[in-house]
Amino acid sequence: MDTYKIAIGTFLAETSECKASGCAVFSGADIAFQDIQLHTHRNKSELHFMAGHTMLSILLASILSIEKLVLRDIQSTEYEIITKEGGTITLDVF
Repeated sequence: MDTYKIAIGTFLAETSECKASGCAVFSGADIAFQDIQLHTHRNKSELHFMAGHTMLSILLASILSIEKLVLRDIQSTEYEIITKEGGTITLDVF
């Protein structure tokens, strides 16, 4: 199991179109999805996640870090995005 901090550009290159499960937990709200086609992209100020009919946008300025955890034994990669407000977005990509 290896954990790395990665840049937004690397995250987008690896997740722009993939199969994933995930959840987002913020103060007062949460979203979860399983085994669905995920699309990620960004504009000048926001990072966008689209899973099925659900879209989540977060301000680029609010991102503290993006961590990548490679789970070799189950051939999966987990990404965790941590925001300044204390929110987390966790994606399991397979």
